[in-house]
Amino acid sequence: MSISFESIGQQCVTTAAAISLVTGAVCKFTGNGTVAACADGDPIHGFVENIRGKNATVTVRGFVTAAYSGTAPTVGWCALAGAASNKVKVLTGAKEYLVVSVNTTKNTVTFLL
Repeated sequence: MSISFESIGQQCVTTAAAISLVTGAVCKFTGNGTVAACADGDPIHGFVENIRGKNATVTVRGFVTAAYSGTAPTVGWCALAGAASNKVKVLTGAKEYLVVSVNTTKNTVTFLL
């Protein structure tokens, strides 16, 4: 049996999407009902599940798996922020998230928003 955190406690919203937003990006709210990809060091507000036309389905609560850059996050409470190329990174002083899995081969981290 494999371990899965998919859809546990997941809450999604539909928002307007910035032009450059892609599925799988960590994102931030930039205006009324609008999200854009996080820039380097930005706080994480959600995770883009799907893009359809000019709208995005964004997970704002629940477990997500995102690509990371730089130092590998650690399991447990870990300070994460947005990074370049639609990824997350470890950043001292950023909000801490509960990290439940780190895959250093695929450079992915699963954490609770």
